[in-house]
Amino acid sequence: MKGAVRLLLLLGFAAVGLFFLGAMPRNVTFVYALQHPADVRALEVEIRRPEGALRHAEYRFPAGAPAQVRHEVKLPDGTYDVVVRVSRANGDVQRSRLPVVVSESGPVVLAIGDPPSRTD
Repeated sequence: MKGAVRLLLLLGFAAVGLFFLGAMPRNVTFVYALQHPADVRALEVEIRRPEGALRHAEYRFPAGAPAQVRHEVKLPDGTYDVVVRVSRANGDVQRSRLPVVVSESGPVVLAIGDPPSRTD
């Protein structure tokens, strides 16, 4: 009987630990893969949840962007919208909204191209 109670306590503690582990922010690196990066002059990114924006970043590239831009953030597990605004040398502005699910640490590669797959 005592063994069963101990096992139940251990399982309970493990469940609570897993719950809190999922709520802790993870190190996530968003990698924005840009199509035609030589034409990109600015990249603005907002990471949102339904309750509002969580992270915001702006990058400026007077002579053109690299093919990939890395954005390191700490986020708890969950679903996010990554809203991206790309300004090009000819004055065109592309807006994209990309849904992302964070469930583990590591890089998340987002292709930012012409035309965008989803728009605001």
